[in-house]
Amino acid sequence: MMRPVPIGIALSAAILFAGCIGCGHDQPLPDRTTKDTPSKQDLLEFHRLRALALDSLIDRETAEWGSVVRSGTGIRSERLDSIPGSPAVSELAEGTVLELHHRLSLLDGTDITTWQQDGPMAFEPGSTDLPSGFHELIGNAHIGDSVRALIPPVRAWGMSGLPPDIPQEAVISVHLRIGLYQRPA
Repeated sequence: MMRPVPIGIALSAAILFAGCIGCGHDQPLPDRTTKDTPSKQDLLEFHRLRALALDSLIDRETAEWGSVVRSGTGIRSERLDSIPGSPAVSELAEGTVLELHHRLSLLDGTDITTWQQDGPMAFEPGSTDLPSGFHELIGNAHIGDSVRALIPPVRAWGMSGLPPDIPQEAVISVHLRIGLYQRPA
C-alpha cells in the first residue's frame, strides 16, 4: 500500500523538475570566454610599444646634446673630449686594465656610483662584470676620451635592475673619462 506524499514535498519536486526541463523559452548563457593568458602576438605588440616608449624617452633626453651617436643597440653617446692620436680601446692588448673616472646615475639624477665617492673604476674590456652596454660603449672609445651616454635597460641591468640601487628597466646615464690603469706607487 502506498502512503500519500505530503503536498509540500510533491510541489517542491514539481517545481524542481520544471526548472530542470525549462519551458523552451530559455536563452542560452552568453559566451563568457575570458582571455587568461596573452597570445604571442599580444606579447610582441606590448614589447614593441615598450621599446618605442623607451626609445622616445632616450631621444628626448639626448635632444640637447651636440653630436649624438646612436648605436644599433640603442645606446646614445657623445664624445665630449678626446686626445688626438690616442689608441682605440678595441686595439689594446688583451688583459689591459682601464681606469674609468665615472658617474653612473638614473635619469632622475640619483647617483649609482661616482669616482668621487667610490674612486676610479678598474675595467678590463671583455672581462669586467658590467652589463654589455658598458663594454660596447667603452669598446668604441679611445684612451683619453670623455664621453656621456644613455644606456637602455636591455643593454644595462634590464628587467630585474640591481636592487636596491637600480630599479627595474632603468635607463642608465653614464659620464666617463677613459684612461689606462696606473698601479698606485
